[in-house]
Amino acid sequence: MRTIMQNEKLRVTLTELEQQLRALETVDPESRQSLLNAVQEIRLGLDEDRPTAATSNSLIANLTHSVEKFEISHPTLTSVLGRLIDILAQMGI
Repeated sequence: MRTIMQNEKLRVTLTELEQQLRALETVDPESRQSLLNAVQEIRLGLDEDRPTAATSNSLIANLTHSVEKFEISHPTLTSVLGRLIDILAQMGI
């Protein structure tokens, strides 16, 4: 079960990720949209408080792929994505 503190950490990290994505000019539109879709999916799961296992698995896979893709070119974005993945793992997602 998620705690209020975990939910708040997740919301803050999602907001930080959205800000990073808006500020980066060198991210291709497809990658940016993919990450924004992931943010939206996580926010919906937070609102419903019940993401499905299939959604969670594909979401984590997409986020992990993004970390690998941006690791060298966008280290700050990669850091935020890594924190997001860690928070989701702590929450059992």
